[in-house]
This record gives sequence, C-alpha cells and structure tokens, in this order.
Amino acid sequence: MKRFLVCFLIFAVCVSSFAAGSKDTAGKGRLFGFTAMDLTNPPLVTLRDSVQKAVEARGDRLISVDGYLDQTRQNNGIEDMITQGIEVLFLNPVDSQSVQPALEACKAAGIKVVVVDSGVARSDLTASFVSSDSIQAGKLSGQAIIDALPNGGKLALIENPLAESIVSRVKGLESALQGSKVTIVERKSISRMEQALPTAEDILQAHPDLDAFWGLNDDVSLIIQGAVESSGAANRVKVFSIDGTPSGKRSVARGGLYAVVAQSDIRMGATAAEVAYKILAGEKVDAAYLIETKLIDRKNIGQFDVDAWE
Repeated sequence: MKRFLVCFLIFAVCVSSFAAGSKDTAGKGRLFGFTAMDLTNPPLVTLRDSVQKAVEARGDRLISVDGYLDQTRQNNGIEDMITQGIEVLFLNPVDSQSVQPALEACKAAGIKVVVVDSGVARSDLTASFVSSDSIQAGKLSGQAIIDALPNGGKLALIENPLAESIVSRVKGLESALQGSKVTIVERKSISRMEQALPTAEDILQAHPDLDAFWGLNDDVSLIIQGAVESSGAANRVKVFSIDGTPSGKRSVARGGLYAVVAQSDIRMGATAAEVAYKILAGEKVDAAYLIETKLIDRKNIGQFDVDAWE
C-alpha cells in the first residue's frame, strides 16, 4: 500500500510539473492588443485576422477588444489590455478625438500604438499610422460618379464625421467633384448601423429626383441599395461605395451597387504587424503608410474574385 502511495505521489508530481511547463510555454512570446471601432464590421474583422495571423506566425499572441462604436467602452477595453501587459496596441478608434485618454494611458505605460485604417487627432501620441489611402479612395469614387453622370446630377451622402477614415474619404470625394456638374444636394451623418436605413429612406423621400447615392462603406451602401430598390428607383439612382468587401463586389456583379472602391484589409493588417515588429526592434518607421485603393465597377468586375477579400 505504501509503495502504491509513493508511486502515486511521484506520478502526481510529474503531471503537475508537466502542466506547469505547458502553461509557461503557452505564456511565452510577446503580447499585442487590437481594438476596432466595430468588430461586427466585416472589413475590420478581416483586418484583425490579418494582424493576428502575422503575430501568431512569429509565436506571439494577440488579444482583441470590440469598440462597439462607443469610445468610452473602447477606452476601458484599452485600459484592460494595458493591465494584461500588451507591448503594442493596434488601434482603430471609434472617435479620433475622444480616444486621447487611452492614448495617454498607453504612453504612460510605455506601450507603442500603431493606428490602423482610421486616424487619431493626436498623432504625436502614436508610433505610426497604417491605412488605405482614404483620400485617394474618395477621389476614385468621385470620378466614378462623374463618369456615370456625364450630364451632371444630384448626389446624396451618408457619412460619419467621428471616423477620420470616413472624413478623408469624403474630402477626396468632394475634391474630385469640384468643377463637375454633379451637385451634393443632401448629406446626413450617422454613427450607428441601425440609423442607415431610416436615413436612406428619408433622403429618397425628400429627393425624388436624386441621381446618385454614396455610402460611407459597403455595409451602409448595401442598405442604401436595398432602400433604393424598395422605393422603385433602382433604374434611376446609382449607389456608390468604398470598401470592396465580397458582399459589395457580389452586388456590383449582379447589377446592384454601381461601383465600389476596394481597399486591402489583409495587406493593411500585414503591414501594421510588420511596422510593430520594427518598432519593437528599435528600427525607425515612417509616420504613415498609405496603401493604394482600386475602383471596381460593372465594367471590370469580371477581373476580380467576388468571394475573396482584397
């Protein structure tokens, strides 16, 4: 009996030591944090997954927090990640201005911040910015609208002034439209997805002679397209977007959305991870890395895989 107990105790110690060793192994590697304004938004999920793939390929870990389109919740989530010991934060802010307390907390903790996709007001509190060239995307979208309406026309916009990426897209759009015969007759701002449909319906009702509609991203533009079709105006109102998601490209292919400008969330995430590792290695990085976008319309849609992310 005593011999049995001795053997059992030795076995238990071995199992315990193995478990402890496994835990230590699992805990090795660097810890990164990621937070996005809305992780129900497919492009931002793709962006997060791209960063995670790059981080895990090096044996490191990524934890993520959803901003839920609420800057206070996002700031609290960032504080939690700081407590967990992240070394670098990949940040896609809800509000370019109100994210500042979280940026200051990161600076105080010695955590480097790589901003992705949408910028912040205080770039001096961050290490680098990796994004699509949002102004270029807006210009491409604006030129596509001009080309689709050679005789001019009336355009409505749904935008979000809290997100720097959307502000830049609109700046590019307005720049392209200057001097053209296309006139912006209505613009509405939304901050939550559930506002998109009633806003689109109100605009369509207020402007029965509308020629074109622009949405801040594919999710919003697909809702606009649905409202246009439901109102019976699909043969008259052309809907434009920026994102290039599979659902957006499929809509272009079926004759729904007229054109989308595609950004590469996969490339953006991989670039952001590369920048983060350079920072940790003490290498110099640029203040900003802007990734080119491309127009996808009914003429060239056959050149793209509508089921894949760009």
